[in-house]
Amino acid sequence: MFEFAFNSFYEAIYMNGHGIYVWSVLAIVCLSLLVFFTLYSSKIKQIKKKLNEPN
Repeated sequence: MFEFAFNSFYEAIYMNGHGIYVWSVLAIVCLSLLVFFTLYSSKIKQIKKKLNEPN
């Protein structure tokens, strides 16, 4: 039914020598998304807090 491109888990990680580039880019993207999410969520909390202050 399915034919996998790799015969073992090691081959899937190594990817014929290109794995280091693929996995490093994936790590950078995930880390960037995590950083931006935390920064923007804290910024949103600050804005909500500022809007709810009585003047």
